[in-house]
Amino acid sequence: MKNLLMILLAVAVAGAIPLAAGAQQLFDFNGQTILPDSTSNTLSMYSEIFDATPATTPIPLDFNAHMYTVVVSGLILGDVDNLTEYYFGGVLSIYQDDVTAADFSNLSTFTDGTVILSGTFNFLRRTMFTPTLGTVVGQVAWTDGSRLDDIAPWDQDDWGFFSGINSRFDQVLPGFDERWDGKIEPREPIVADEDMSWGSVKALFH
Repeated sequence: MKNLLMILLAVAVAGAIPLAAGAQQLFDFNGQTILPDSTSNTLSMYSEIFDATPATTPIPLDFNAHMYTVVVSGLILGDVDNLTEYYFGGVLSIYQDDVTAADFSNLSTFTDGTVILSGTFNFLRRTMFTPTLGTVVGQVAWTDGSRLDDIAPWDQDDWGFFSGINSRFDQVLPGFDERWDGKIEPREPIVADEDMSWGSVKALFH
């Protein structure tokens, strides 16, 4: 009987994990960007994360109780090749804020919360296809933050950073150069670090 229960529980766990991992996972952000005026200067982006249901966030976020912001800082413009700019360095940080609403006229309101995830860019490319429309493609590795341990170590590298660019006058706020509407996502859906392993299942019966 004990062995039968163990097998049934193992099957249930094995079936549940792929379902949890199979859902689309992303941080959906929308914000404003300040571009460098020459090479060796830096790009900054300030944005808010939104609930992207039916997609899920890679780690659970409580949008009813908190505001979440994404801030990109220190991205250095290294090279320009026709339509594409190449950036290096730079930090991406996700903040949880339960006090001050994000306000684009006061950028400190985007960074006055708790850093739940922080990482560095492996690269970022910004390409303009028309004078006002373009795309951003980058890659991030998470290295810090109060929720870093919610992501298994093997899932912390090589996250995609993707965004559309719109610099039309009706899309850009005063003091900014572009509107970025994009997402940050793992290479494939992740399973939380605390999810039960096969070893944990066996331990229940010892």
